[in-house]
Amino acid sequence: MGAVSAPIGRAATLVATLVVAVLVLASCSQVVSGSAQPTPAAASAPATRAIAAQADPPGRVADATTRALQDFWRAELPAAFGREWRDISTFIPVEVQDPAAPPPPCVNRTADVADQAFYCPAADVVAWDADGLIPALHERFGPVGVAVVLAHEVGHAVQNRLGVDAEQSRDPQRFPTILLESMADCYAGAALARFAEEPVAGLPVGLQERDRAMQALVGFRDPIGVAASDESAHGNAFDRVSAFQDGWNEGATLCAGMTIDNRPFTQRRFASEADLARAGNLPLRELLAFVERDAAEFFGGLAPGWDPPQLSTGGACPVPELAAQGPAAYCRDDGGVAVDVAALEGLHDEVGDFAAATVVAGRYGLAMLDAGGQSPVGRPAGAATTCLTGAYTGRLFDAADGFQLSPGDLDEAVQVLLAADWVARDAAGVSDPADHGFERIGRFRTGLLEGPGACG
Repeated sequence: MGAVSAPIGRAATLVATLVVAVLVLASCSQVVSGSAQPTPAAASAPATRAIAAQADPPGRVADATTRALQDFWRAELPAAFGREWRDISTFIPVEVQDPAAPPPPCVNRTADVADQAFYCPAADVVAWDADGLIPALHERFGPVGVAVVLAHEVGHAVQNRLGVDAEQSRDPQRFPTILLESMADCYAGAALARFAEEPVAGLPVGLQERDRAMQALVGFRDPIGVAASDESAHGNAFDRVSAFQDGWNEGATLCAGMTIDNRPFTQRRFASEADLARAGNLPLRELLAFVERDAAEFFGGLAPGWDPPQLSTGGACPVPELAAQGPAAYCRDDGGVAVDVAALEGLHDEVGDFAAATVVAGRYGLAMLDAGGQSPVGRPAGAATTCLTGAYTGRLFDAADGFQLSPGDLDEAVQVLLAADWVARDAAGVSDPADHGFERIGRFRTGLLEGPGACG
């Protein structure tokens, strides 16, 4: 459409940086399994600790993590649940690239562990690919990438000690795989929150590391199009990082209280062959036309009497002022929303269409705040805008017709919120320096689940 025919001058470098940040696990796409099936010999596996400190940094991090996790749960299980912790029998770093290496309990071949980590309740074993997975996580996310994956698997051991495995055997529909995976992500969040409070040598967990832990979980999301009801479903990025956040914020008791009735899951199958054929992505110009109309309708309804603007590529504001806000911007001088088509094209192509839609929708939210008499500058504006963007997304989640979310769209929103602060920037192009991806996703999630009334 003519209103979006030219860029406003944004360089593509920031988009390229974002792409690197959110797609680093593209070659490591297997899920973190919590349901490996034991071989007949697994039940008699010796209860020994197979891991020792290794010379390489990833191996040392894995060793430090497993020791710290045992220490954490020795204290936490009695405190939270009144039960004594029984140490995990064996931790096994599997040398997948060594053809002579024996397979760990619960799998038939060493190669079955490639790019995997798992907990097997039959042998009370946590095993992982020490040649591929752990070094890749360490390289891409630092020590916390290793820690979050192992904390997830130990989370499955917590479930075992609380009797969840036995309950699942009796009633699989009450404890589907996706619920067990969310609980394990939640337990991982609880453990890493403690490591942030009480630092572990060699395992830094600060605010930046917290975001990296969530980026690592994003890399283990289900392939798009897997429904939450599928037997093998582990969760999309939104559900997985949400569970991690709940554990971090609320602790282990909340994780144990998750049920299929109180835990909403957001992933779904493709609703049409056409959407499947395009992998859930509209061409950018078609997407912008939908967002222009749909966001105007949604945000216009929140500010009666306001006439939301059409998208443009500039308007009254100078390019530097617009560029400070990111690939889309709100211009206070004329009340317009401008887009940098080139920057959005890069974001669209490398992450997905809803990453671009999320950034544009945020600027409509900021415009609505200004139209409603709230200042579009300052920390409250950025916080409210992020929440309102979630509320807009929630409207699309169950839309009966027209513009709807496709499988993968929420994951694209999560990725852009984790990697960049564009949605949280105010009209001056400033975001709260104390905020990180964790906070942005939390506010977005509040809006999505609770609606615009929760956005203050």
